[in-house]
Amino acid sequence: MKIMVPDRLETERLVLRRFTETDRAEMVRFYGDPEVMAIRKYGARAPEAASAAFDVLTEHWRAHGFGLYAVIERESGAFCGECGLRYTDDGAEVEISYGLFTPFRGKGYATEGAGAIRDIALNVLKLPVLVARSRGDNRGSHTVLEKIGMVFQGRQESPGNPHGVVKYVLHRDSGS
Repeated sequence: MKIMVPDRLETERLVLRRFTETDRAEMVRFYGDPEVMAIRKYGARAPEAASAAFDVLTEHWRAHGFGLYAVIERESGAFCGECGLRYTDDGAEVEISYGLFTPFRGKGYATEGAGAIRDIALNVLKLPVLVARSRGDNRGSHTVLEKIGMVFQGRQESPGNPHGVVKYVLHRDSGS
């Protein structure tokens, strides 16, 4: 039996909702934005690749009953970015992932959204371990992960990225 997570979550300042086809253009813009993607694992994508990534995102929900949410600022209704859960590229682990358009950074939105997603991972999906990977030079992301209780596990080299990738973990039973 597949456990389903809510299609919509609300925090104090954010609405996290399941993506719909009407979000495709925003996500193509998001995935193609060099400033946004400069600190992400995959880098900026061409429109065709960004649209294909959106298809992967929506298919993940259909296949697994969870995925990434659209992050909406409650007060303005503005589309801020993405935050949620997905299987890692190798399918071995579930990772928390988040990214915001530049104007929405530095406001605590990533921490607020990631905290809500952490709670879904541990309390609804009952994952024994939650992981996160971030570029080694993305200190802002590392701070978010630490604020939601994740613990640094190590650094790996990454082709094309001189700073490598860091991994954080959170074990449901131990809190770290």
